[in-house]
Amino acid sequence: MSSIYVILVVMFLFNPADRNGDDMIELISINGKPLYFETAEKCMDHIEENHLDIARFAIEHFMPKPTMVKGIICVEKEKGVGV
Repeated sequence: MSSIYVILVVMFLFNPADRNGDDMIELISINGKPLYFETAEKCMDHIEENHLDIARFAIEHFMPKPTMVKGIICVEKEKGVGV
C-alpha cells in the first residue's frame, strides 16, 4: 500500500485538567477538498506557506481551552487508513 503525508498540529494545553483528552488535530481537508500530499517536501512547503492560518485554525478548534501550538508536523500515513 502506498503512503501519503498529512498535517498534524500538536497543541500545548495550559490547564492540566484539559490534558486528559486529545492534544492534537489532523488536518484532513481545506474548503471541502482533501488535504494530503504525495511527498514530505510538498507537505512541509504547505506548512511553511500557511503556518499562521494552520495555527489559527487549531487554536480556534480547541477554544475555549487556553492553548498554544506546540508544533506543526507532517506525518506519513498509509492510503486507505482514514483517507
